[in-house]
Amino acid sequence: MPAVEAWLLGGPADGRIAHIEVDDDGSLPHAIVLPQSGAYLGAREHPSQSVQHRYLRCAGDVDPPTFRYDGPVPHHQ
Repeated sequence: MPAVEAWLLGGPADGRIAHIEVDDDGSLPHAIVLPQSGAYLGAREHPSQSVQHRYLRCAGDVDPPTFRYDGPVPHHQ
């Protein structure tokens, strides 16, 4: 599937470029969900599960396409 580069603003991936898959007609999705896991300190053998975070595409023709942070995705979604 084709992909484009887009900027992510705010949140755990702030200012980073990410590859985002597009639809068959080349359209970007309105929202993307990215898993994020961070460093941890402690005596556990395994890190906690990653948390998914949602980014929404900014309105207008921004080049490169830009998504703003919308917050973590609740566990039940």
